[in-house]
Amino acid sequence: MKKLKHPAVIPLFIFIFLTVLYIVLSFLTGRNPRIDHLTPSVAFPGETILIEGENFGDSSEDGFIIIAGIRPTVSSYLEWTDTKIKLRVPNEVGSGRIYVKSNKNSSNSLLFTNKELIPVIVSGPAGPGEPYLDSILPEKGMVGERISITGLNLGSERGSSKVNFSFFSSDDSKFVACSEMDFDYIEWSDQSVSVYVPDGATSGNIQISTDRGISNSIYFEVSYPYGTKQFTQPRGYQLQYGVTVSHVIADTANSIQIWIPVIQASLSQRNVESVYEPEPLWENYKGLNRYKLENLQQWNEYDLNQTHWFERSAIETDINISSISSVYDQNRELVSYYTREDTLVPVNNATITDITKSIVGRENNPYIKAKKLYEYLIRRLDYVDFTESDTVIKSLTNRKADAFEYAILFTSLARNAGVPSRPVAGFMVYGNKQTVNHWWSEIYINGIGWIPVDPALGDDMSLSDLPVRESNSDYYFGNIGSQHITFSRGNIDLKKINPDGNIRTKERFYSFQDIYEESSRNVEDYKAVWSSLQVVDWW
Repeated sequence: MKKLKHPAVIPLFIFIFLTVLYIVLSFLTGRNPRIDHLTPSVAFPGETILIEGENFGDSSEDGFIIIAGIRPTVSSYLEWTDTKIKLRVPNEVGSGRIYVKSNKNSSNSLLFTNKELIPVIVSGPAGPGEPYLDSILPEKGMVGERISITGLNLGSERGSSKVNFSFFSSDDSKFVACSEMDFDYIEWSDQSVSVYVPDGATSGNIQISTDRGISNSIYFEVSYPYGTKQFTQPRGYQLQYGVTVSHVIADTANSIQIWIPVIQASLSQRNVESVYEPEPLWENYKGLNRYKLENLQQWNEYDLNQTHWFERSAIETDINISSISSVYDQNRELVSYYTREDTLVPVNNATITDITKSIVGRENNPYIKAKKLYEYLIRRLDYVDFTESDTVIKSLTNRKADAFEYAILFTSLARNAGVPSRPVAGFMVYGNKQTVNHWWSEIYINGIGWIPVDPALGDDMSLSDLPVRESNSDYYFGNIGSQHITFSRGNIDLKKINPDGNIRTKERFYSFQDIYEESSRNVEDYKAVWSSLQVVDWW
């Protein structure tokens, strides 16, 4: 009994208890995988690499690999044990960090380089006046980080020149340009360019394209400190729609302008090919085709038809929520533009402000703030196909909302909370090639880029033949499927062509734009029929 009273006995028991508890918890929760060696660290697609370490699990059913933001298919794994993994490098993979994911835990990372993407070093411009890149600082960064590129013959002004970053996909388009919509271009001179790393960029070559040619390449490594975003399950579509103008009552000299949305090429909508009958006056201006019809006759019909072929991918994210930075660069135009109030999104409304304060509280993490507001809307509102609310704010009182109101309300709340956000307009494909106008949102997270959020589908909006999700509310915050077709992201600001012209707009349409039609002053009346979106084929 005297030994039990020794002062060292109780601390010893506590130590033994904590040790046993740690061992039990380790078995219950799983231990983090760890990568010790990657052999080789530089390889061509199709070659085999060996990952050595521990706690990988006994088979590929216990986890998966992320290599340069890509998750390989099951057939890429040649061997998987608890201490080593043999992997065939996928064809679409780029250069970047490689991780092992197991039991929802993530390993440390090592750098992998795609040998195909190591640029050939050149000295000086390839030809007189052609652009040449000399250096880039920093040489490594994440999406949304500012970088500076120095060189020669870059142009005194940007004009139509572009800075292209590597973007790896299964098609031949392996570059993503800095975005004007995201205000990625900062400064431009003949010997120096400053940009933000664009959404979707991955490790690999950077090039600058100008009217004098394409520059040499410089390698840039993109880091992923806060998680990854993947474009998966691509699906092809052929889409047709158009406008018919008729019954024009006007003087002989008259005109009608028609602004028709076009399918926009993006990271999730690629390989876009289009046919326009007739050809527009302006093609793809801010995502719209402008048509000018002149000297229209009362008994004639004027058809404007568009056909698009494109590939749409699902967007899936894997986010390290706790590590996300809570600080946005308030001097960056993307941040100020997508947190402000505009004609479409109320931000400074008292109701919106009160809800944001009560739901967000003192939370600083932008991802968590947005998720709390998303969950609030799903709890507060019931989805309906159409509401009779005069404003989106009234739907909060009525406790009912359609997809349009869900998207605008979420965007309003996120912006009020300081999280850059924008509504997205388009449509959903469901059933047997059926379509319905649809709206959702995106939030911007440094290091990852734009993340999709679909509150209506998260609140169990029902459409036939959509993939079954374990939890719609969980899936549609950060992910969307390949049935979402995008026409506009944020509102498209247009100015009248003629100061005295008469404009027509459309509410809750598949594109956010200020003007759809504009007629000259001497047009007394006319009829414009916008045809339904028709999926001619899919594959």
